[in-house]
Amino acid sequence: MARISVLLPFHNTAPTLDAAITSIAAQAFTDWELLLIDNASSDESNAITQRWVAKDDRIRLIEEPNAGIAHALNTGLAQAQGRYIARMDADDISHPERFAKQVKHMDTHPEIGVLGTRTTFATSVEKSSGMRWFTEWQNAILTPHEHYVKRFVDAPLAHPTVIFRRELVEQHGNYNTGPLPEDHELWLRWMDAGVRFEKLPEELLTWNDHAQRLSRTHANYSVDAFFTTKAKWLAKWLKPKLNGRPVIIAGTSGMCRERARLLEADGIAIAAFTDVKPRIVPGYPFIGHGELPASGEAFIISFISQRGTGDRIAEFLISRGLMEGSDFVLAA
Repeated sequence: MARISVLLPFHNTAPTLDAAITSIAAQAFTDWELLLIDNASSDESNAITQRWVAKDDRIRLIEEPNAGIAHALNTGLAQAQGRYIARMDADDISHPERFAKQVKHMDTHPEIGVLGTRTTFATSVEKSSGMRWFTEWQNAILTPHEHYVKRFVDAPLAHPTVIFRRELVEQHGNYNTGPLPEDHELWLRWMDAGVRFEKLPEELLTWNDHAQRLSRTHANYSVDAFFTTKAKWLAKWLKPKLNGRPVIIAGTSGMCRERARLLEADGIAIAAFTDVKPRIVPGYPFIGHGELPASGEAFIISFISQRGTGDRIAEFLISRGLMEGSDFVLAA
């Protein structure tokens, strides 16, 4: 039985699939099985995988006709035999030492349930500054605490870099097949259950950004889909944590108000809004940012989404003695 089961779903990825599989075959750590999950492809992808299956008995081809990566991944999980589950995408490249370093770390750190790596960003998209910034943001998150407190901003680690313990699926469930970002929902659900996430400091996967990538094209990865998913888990986490403390929303734009309404729909009462400039939000008090309560007296949720603003908000609140994760979270 292989130590690692690698799940690689694919759908019409013939131009990149062979290179992705080659990067798994070239791993320094060799005790793996690769499950290639054909998710209703109609191009040459299946023929490419058949050639690999014929020459390497560690590679299996699985058919999953139900369209959607979550369906494909769940089919792979059901057939995986390894102690660890690793993810791989059909348009990325795993660096040769990836599995060796991840298995060594997981074997010696039993408290870690999910382990990612930093990524090397590559793109064929002319206007890709947003994705580059997102990759840099992810790469700065390393420790379990950082993953935990940043989880409501966005997915704190790249899905194709992860390796996780197989028993977590049995304990906390597999991928949600609904209209949502399946990786971020899984991370939020597992972190809510106490699973610890970490990231190796090395860049061990090249994350290839291109115009057809699902994160750019599919409705499951839209801003609205991400936030609707986050709001559910943010509300669930907050309810037992507040102990009567009022919730203050940082950000008064229309988008921030809409996100506050989603939280209210999930049972979180909003006490007030705050911002750098006074702005009336009908029906709610406004608190100037210089008049925010001290640590332990309220809980602040920032929905301000301008690039880089979250870090400045965190720095300001920390300078006033508030603790991220205990007195405030960034959620945009």
